[in-house]
Amino acid sequence: MDYRVFLTLLFVLSGTINVLLAKWTSIQLLEGSDKQQYHFQHPVVLTLLMFLGEYLCFAVYKIVHMLIARRPLGGDSDLILTGGSNEFHPLSMLLPSFLRTISSILLFTGLYLTYATSFQMIRGVALIFVGLFSTMYLNQTLTTRHWLAIVTMTCGIVDILTLDVQRVEYDNQTIPYTDTNAILTGDLLIIIAEVLHAFQYVYEEKHLKASDMVPIQAAGWQGLFGIIITILAAICLNFVPSVAPFNESSHGVFDDISDLIPQIRGNTLLILALVSFTCSSAIYNCVGMSIAKFSSSANRLLADGIRVYLIWAFVIFAEWEIMNLITLMGLLILQMGIIMYRQAIFLEWYRAFLARWQRSRYSDLNAETGPTPSTQPADVI
Repeated sequence: MDYRVFLTLLFVLSGTINVLLAKWTSIQLLEGSDKQQYHFQHPVVLTLLMFLGEYLCFAVYKIVHMLIARRPLGGDSDLILTGGSNEFHPLSMLLPSFLRTISSILLFTGLYLTYATSFQMIRGVALIFVGLFSTMYLNQTLTTRHWLAIVTMTCGIVDILTLDVQRVEYDNQTIPYTDTNAILTGDLLIIIAEVLHAFQYVYEEKHLKASDMVPIQAAGWQGLFGIIITILAAICLNFVPSVAPFNESSHGVFDDISDLIPQIRGNTLLILALVSFTCSSAIYNCVGMSIAKFSSSANRLLADGIRVYLIWAFVIFAEWEIMNLITLMGLLILQMGIIMYRQAIFLEWYRAFLARWQRSRYSDLNAETGPTPSTQPADVI
């Protein structure tokens, strides 16, 4: 199997597991420190676990590096996992770590308030801002086709937002609040987070390619900085009073750490879900950086959009959500815009058909004209 296909499959599967596990934990009703039942709403804790998994990439990198160093040739430049230059400034990962901390807290809060399918579909808005930031930061140009694709994706996002406000009345099994303001707030938080994510992706792509960073090592540094920033955010948000729908905890704060221990104590299934979430987060971000380095941030988002089909299949099978044709129409509009933006599938088919047709045409012309006459002098012949 081609390594690019393998990386894409690994990226999609790990991302799908991330979303489903995060949504599953958020719908669990558990006893808090005041003996009352609350949902497992800890976006800061999930963000910390995500960065902890990425920091473990350091250990994987060191182990692989030591094993390769024992080989007779002692080189590792031919491996995707460890290939690249080790001479880069670690502080270059500080800004994306800060952006990812804020965006991840917003994303997990938005996922708690909205549907898993809407969460993944709305994340497609990141491709719009990646295109805009690429023109400013990577000196790329948006053509008419790109702008038409952006308009198409915007129409798909508006369709999804409109239907979320309407279907909250009859499809509310996995959402904690059934009022339209709460679900609209969750959707808007996801859009804000994707704006930050888009800038983070473009920034990472530029530095990964310019400095030839090792993706797994860059993920490790990002995990280290992310842990420090998230711990500071957890200390602040553990004492800041919040309003509904962000105050579902014993003390009415954004993320009550005092509820965490009582909620996970003796809950083996929840602990396994959190451990799996940590491991899948490490794989997801590391592979995502590899795709951005060897391809582009836009292709990273294009691959990330595939997991929406897997999430749809799971939530329908698990009866988390109700199949809705209008939502599917919004998804189709969004996917049409993504395909148009990346020139994927259809343009490649057209180019392959055109090249095959031209080759067959020239072969037919050569057969009709016969052998090419010689240009050598007669006395030589």
